[in-house]
Parts: sequence; structure tokens; C-alpha cells
Amino acid sequence: MTKGADLYRLQCLDSEGDVKRRRLAEVEAALGESEPLRQARRALESAQTMVQKWTLRQRDLELEIQGLSDKITRSEQRLYSGVIKNPKELADLQAEIASLKRRRQKLEDDLLEAMLEREEAEAARAQAQVHLDEIQAQWSAQQADLMVEREMLRGRLAEIEQAREALLPSIEAGDLAVYEALRRRKGGQAVVQVRDGACGGCGVAIPPGLKWQLRQDKLVYCGNCERIIVRT
Repeated sequence: MTKGADLYRLQCLDSEGDVKRRRLAEVEAALGESEPLRQARRALESAQTMVQKWTLRQRDLELEIQGLSDKITRSEQRLYSGVIKNPKELADLQAEIASLKRRRQKLEDDLLEAMLEREEAEAARAQAQVHLDEIQAQWSAQQADLMVEREMLRGRLAEIEQAREALLPSIEAGDLAVYEALRRRKGGQAVVQVRDGACGGCGVAIPPGLKWQLRQDKLVYCGNCERIIVRT
């Protein structure tokens, strides 16, 4: 192979390697829990917290209502037992029973509200669970695809590195140094092909003198962008 051809082959390998490494970085960044998955899990945890809140509220109200009902029953038994003779004491007991019943009615209203809130919370939890399951399934499938792609990228990068190492001995040290310097300065593209009589890097027409040098298989540099030009 000629100097230009060797450098162009090296450029092709390095360009492909650049693309593959960028994609590998993207794949590795995408591996692991995604933000949508974390959001879906947080939504389920929040819904579960609300279910627990209203379940406890319902239980506390039921216990309090039961306690009031027991107290009302005992008070009514005293009221109608005939044991109490004093009119004022009877009136006080009746007032207490009435107060207890009003308190119980208020708690029963609160209990109904708590039961409705619990039902809504349980429905929201079920919906959050379905959404999490969907996101989890999508994420798992994506993760499997990404892991397969990661291994393919790693394998191809290893092949590129082997091909590069095999090619380097055929390139003179000075030419390689120029190539590496141009790669750093020109965004990774040091060697370009001739395209319709122009430099494939900047598009400027190649003068006759450079065309003649290309036909002589000499190493040619674009007078405008300074990239190495090759004829394939």
C-alpha cells in the first residue's frame, strides 16, 4: 500500500473507533435504572403511603367509635335501670348520653370519609403498580438490548485496535506524528478523499500541481485546510 492509502486506512479505523466509543459511552450511561423507572417507583411508594395513612385513620376511628358505643350502652343501662332517683343526676346522664351520641355521629361521618379516601388511595396504588410494571418491563427489555449492544461494540473496538496495531508498522513515524497532530486539530479527520476534484474535507478545488503529486502517489496536503488528501 502507498503512504496515502495506509494513512487513509488508519483514518477509517480511527473514525469508526471514535463513533463506536461514543456510542459505547452512551450505552454504558443508559445502563442502570432510568429516571422514568425511578419516578414510577416513587409514585408507587407515595400511593402506598397514602393507603397506609387512611387505613390507620379508619382503624383508629373504628376503635374510637366502638369505645363510645360501649360507653353509651353502659350509660343507657344505668339510665333505664331505675337505680338513679335524683332528677338532676338523671338529667345530667341524659345530657352526657346525647353528647356521646353527637360525638359518635361526627366520628361516623369522619369514618365514612376515611373509608372513601382509603378506596381512592388503593385505586391509585393499583394504577401506580400497573404503571411501574409496564415501565419495568420496558426497561428490562431495553437493558437486555443495551447489554447485547455493549458486547458487540466492545468486540468491534477490539477488532479495530488489532487492525490498527497491524497497520502501524507500515507507516513512517514522521507521517504518523503528522497524522496524529492533524487528528487533534481537525476534529478527528486528518485524511480525506478527493471528491469531484476537490478536497473532501473543506471542498476547495485541488490545483493541478497537487493532482500531479497525487498521481505520483505522494503524500499531499490540502492548501486550504491542511488535511492529507488521498486518491482511492
